[in-house]
Amino acid sequence: MLSSIAAVLTLASEQEGLLTTMQAQRRGISRLELSRLATHDVIERVAHGVYITPEGSMKPHSELRAAWMALDPHTFAYERLDAGSVGFSVTHRSAAELHGLGQLIPDVYEFVSTTPKRTRREDVRIRRRSIGEVDITIVHGLPCTSVERTIADLAESHEDLSLVADALYDAELSVINVERLCTLLDPVAKINDHESGTKFLRFLMRVGGLEKKVVASVLADALDPTGQSTGRQLWHLSSGVNPEPSKDIFLRDLVKGNLPALRSFVNEFSDEPE
Repeated sequence: MLSSIAAVLTLASEQEGLLTTMQAQRRGISRLELSRLATHDVIERVAHGVYITPEGSMKPHSELRAAWMALDPHTFAYERLDAGSVGFSVTHRSAAELHGLGQLIPDVYEFVSTTPKRTRREDVRIRRRSIGEVDITIVHGLPCTSVERTIADLAESHEDLSLVADALYDAELSVINVERLCTLLDPVAKINDHESGTKFLRFLMRVGGLEKKVVASVLADALDPTGQSTGRQLWHLSSGVNPEPSKDIFLRDLVKGNLPALRSFVNEFSDEPE
């Protein structure tokens, strides 16, 4: 049994404390051996054909990870991660939670797949759609839709826009690809009574208070000597100094539209006693 324990724990350690029956069989571990180890509390069965170690159960998102493992139980996690957008990626509310965005509590574990897949689990939802590598990233060891794709998917799914705006607010300014997000929002803009993805994004930023966050970032980073921060780049765009071609008119309008707030903030700062 000691050799079985060592083999199981080694496999689980490679996958955040989880393993499947089929993966174990690929390593020469039988179903009977897994059953015995579960009886002795070395591992615990958390889903059909999926086991977790005590250490793995203490890690965040272990239940979501177990649901992901169960969708392709024969393939090792590293093999699936190497496949990129092919396979199953966390999406919608589950993706927002994985990214730490907003307060959208998932009622099921949601995944997107480029190929058809059925599941009998009532707590798992699989959405089939075409999705490219640009919209997939790795978060906490799981393939997940990018922040931009997640925000757009939530808007497309008729979620409460105030909750979508809150999710957008929680995103790191430095990682948001504004151009990509506007493109992804274009198809759902008119459904939400906006002419374009750019105007829809501006609406979400205003509702969630992100405009103020961006303005504060501009001011906080205006004296950044490296000139590499998001705020510094936005400042350049608003002032016309070294504008970056990759940024569009949306960003310039955003800062220019908040110039009164900028001046007020600067005035308050200047009035502070030394």
